[in-house]
Amino acid sequence: MKILYIMDPYCKWCYATSDAIMQLSDTLEGKLPFEVIPAGMLTGEFTQVQSPEYAFAHRKLDASITKETGKEFGEGYKTSLNEKEMLLDSMIPSRAIMACRATAPQLTLQFAHCILDARYHDGKDLTDHTVYLEICEQLGIDKQSFFQHFSSPENDENTRQAFLFAEKYAEHYPTLFYEEDGDMDILTEGYSPYSLLELRLSKLLKRRKTNVQD
Repeated sequence: MKILYIMDPYCKWCYATSDAIMQLSDTLEGKLPFEVIPAGMLTGEFTQVQSPEYAFAHRKLDASITKETGKEFGEGYKTSLNEKEMLLDSMIPSRAIMACRATAPQLTLQFAHCILDARYHDGKDLTDHTVYLEICEQLGIDKQSFFQHFSSPENDENTRQAFLFAEKYAEHYPTLFYEEDGDMDILTEGYSPYSLLELRLSKLLKRRKTNVQD
């Protein structure tokens, strides 16, 4: 039994939902683990480069997300929108998430949300590997082991497999599934507040328990 959490390091709705997901994780501590699956939203032909046009469009989107969810974007991020030609490529931060899964799996959820904060609160460039060094230091992850996994061909392949899984099962991000014995039930597609996530999971667990007893 576990929660499958399909997200992307550049997904603003994932950033907006991160507090609710962390609260759900805290509620479930010791009961249900979370498996983070990066989606590869901005890869290949979908990789983007910041520009004045990009900044204009995303300031409007950011305001809309904040209005709907209450989640504020940081001043560092708002300033970073002025940095022309910043590359937005999901592959690098997604490889970092998968390296964390291999190095310190129990910290992967926190690690992924630190990446979201690094981008959408602090405005950091996620192609800069020092971002992940700082997160490792913050969470107490062994940096040498992390970067050995990060740069390995196996990690690159695992990341691509995660992208394929996300492409198959998720149309929107974040997507959360409850998984048990290969069966998956959806908890959310896109933004949901904690109260709704908790209610859906409680109803699902109650229904599954009733089915087992029957």
